[in-house]
Amino acid sequence: MAVSTPGALAARSTPWMPTDVKRGTAPRTPGSKARMKEMENGVMKEVNPVKALQGGAVARREGGMSLVGLIIAAIVLGFAALVVMQVVPLYIADQKLTTIFKSLESEAAGSPAEIRRKIDKQLDINEVDDRFDSKEFEIRPVTGGYSVTYNYDGRATLFGNLSLVAEFKHQTRVSN
Repeated sequence: MAVSTPGALAARSTPWMPTDVKRGTAPRTPGSKARMKEMENGVMKEVNPVKALQGGAVARREGGMSLVGLIIAAIVLGFAALVVMQVVPLYIADQKLTTIFKSLESEAAGSPAEIRRKIDKQLDINEVDDRFDSKEFEIRPVTGGYSVTYNYDGRATLFGNLSLVAEFKHQTRVSN
């Protein structure tokens, strides 16, 4: 078995070593030239961990979220989810009320009592009769029919005495 020097090892072609490393053109990290010289000379020095942390050798700082950051992000996301869960039902109920107003617009009615019956029926069909009452709808006579108006505030309680208020306005004209 022949003993070879470290310089001879670097010059010899090895199949596992990339070509750019053999030629010495590979990208290097800070301090790697000194390490390569030490390896060629057969001398390896111990790396001082304090110097490595101070930037004397290659030091990497791990990235990521701290526990405090994770807790703050969880609180913000939880609050956003609470707001969405409370506000979305308000808008779903309002969309159902919008469909009721569109159906009133397309139908003819003879009297305010008949309009209220149609509103009651539509509220029951759309399953929002627990939120709205047909007596709260304002029905006024106008030329050629009636004007039906309903303005209301939708409230979503977040927690304690903190609530969100959304203001909704609906108006349509019902012909005779």
